[in-house]
Amino acid sequence: MDPAPAPTAPYGPNTPAIRRFLQRFAALGEAEWDAAAATFATLEPTRRFAAADRALADVVERLDRTRERDAVVGPILQITRPRGASGEPHPVAAAALAAALGLLVRDALPEPDFATLYAPFASLIWVDAL
Repeated sequence: MDPAPAPTAPYGPNTPAIRRFLQRFAALGEAEWDAAAATFATLEPTRRFAAADRALADVVERLDRTRERDAVVGPILQITRPRGASGEPHPVAAAALAAALGLLVRDALPEPDFATLYAPFASLIWVDAL
């Protein structure tokens, strides 16, 4: 029996935007990754981020995009883990995951919540270009 073909839209209806984000994210330099990670570290402990994160989780569940959510984790870890290394990914991985998951459900996530999740990359990867 042949294995099932890979889905053409592994990240749901927003697959094109997520693929472009991943491509642009992978092309960023170390200094840009460090800047995004620093922004995320400042943002993560805030109430605003906690509210956006809760909204994200609710929308993922409501839209039944858990498979799509899980599918985006692998590419981010592959991009952020040093080649040939089995250790921890670069600290920017959490910021990239938040941004990618925001894109995953952007069609149903309130804009302020999306903006919060995407904030570490807002000046690095223009969302309008995705």
